[in-house]
Amino acid sequence: MKVHIIDSSQHILLIPGIVLMMVSCQICSQDHTVSVDDKVEGMLIGSAIGDAAGGPVEFVSPPIRSYWSTTDEKLTEKGLEELAALFALRSYPKEAEPFAQWEAFGPPGTITDDTRFKMILFNTLKNYNGDLSLETFAQSVFDFREELPEKYRDNYDDWIPEIAYATNWALGKRENAYPAERIWGGIPTMEGQMPFLPIAALKPHDPAWCYLKTYELGYFDTGVAKDMNSALVAGLARALQPDGSWQNMEEAMRTVDPYGYNKTLYVERELVKWLNRAHHFAQRADGNVARLFTILENELQTVYWWEAWVPIVMVFAVAELAGYHPLASMQIIMEFGHDTDSYAQVMGAILGAIHGKEVFPASMRNTVNHRMKEQFNQNIDDWIILIDAYKCSFNK
Repeated sequence: MKVHIIDSSQHILLIPGIVLMMVSCQICSQDHTVSVDDKVEGMLIGSAIGDAAGGPVEFVSPPIRSYWSTTDEKLTEKGLEELAALFALRSYPKEAEPFAQWEAFGPPGTITDDTRFKMILFNTLKNYNGDLSLETFAQSVFDFREELPEKYRDNYDDWIPEIAYATNWALGKRENAYPAERIWGGIPTMEGQMPFLPIAALKPHDPAWCYLKTYELGYFDTGVAKDMNSALVAGLARALQPDGSWQNMEEAMRTVDPYGYNKTLYVERELVKWLNRAHHFAQRADGNVARLFTILENELQTVYWWEAWVPIVMVFAVAELAGYHPLASMQIIMEFGHDTDSYAQVMGAILGAIHGKEVFPASMRNTVNHRMKEQFNQNIDDWIILIDAYKCSFNK
């Protein structure tokens, strides 16, 4: 399956069976003066912003929805701006939870497990002098407890049991260990999308390397999740390049295929199937947010809302429907509901990788960065230092 860029100046992307006319607006066009360093920072802080924004509304039912996600009207330019203005960081209306925030009724900017998992990745770089392997990452999952402020260690103990089975197995242990294929009952989840998105920043000029490294480290990813989560990181690497865009990011996701998923006999690659469906869903919604929500609810074929394909479908379908308007896209995800922090952390990473950090208001960036440092003693600034220190070792 190949993706062809017919005329990038007119934002036309041709996929077999699908023609996408990207909205030609100033906010969609790429500013090639944005540096790769700025894009890397944008990807990192964008992901954390999405996580922190989605955390307070994660699995809230019914989700709080605005006019533009409840009306029969098509989205207008005014509607996009109204949705963008609604996107905000909020405090948490709930007690601490193992897979959510670890601060009871946490203040705005508080992150969840989507970002805490990235902290483990960066701890691996820091504590193992850039040796990023399956063994060092798995050990860092266990070491994370001692890196935490003492007040969070009980939260860690409530979070770790299911993950610990696969981690012990990956480390060669057989006590308190089960094969990786058994984690989460064998369901292919988006768990690898939580820690590994920053791998794209270690070698952005080589999406295939980013795919392979994600595949190697993702010992808790099973089935089609191995390919989907690795392809997403490969796509982010392409987005980080100076001319990175939604179009060539998706092209990389579809075509970077070191293990030949596109060549499997008799079987359609699940990643390609769901990317195609994301575009079909957006086109069928025809500019109406409520209609897209109905389609997603009925046709995502999900049970738990954290299967691997769900964030991928969400970000591509929502972005297309919103004409690739960044903050409107983020708000639409908030209003859809379900696993909002996980969907928004992927959307935030993509937007930051394409547009750079300035796509997000400085107040949001500063709030999340401050909150991470206040609560966990590490933030995006520390991560960038580690990337700068070790990326050369991956470029040899």
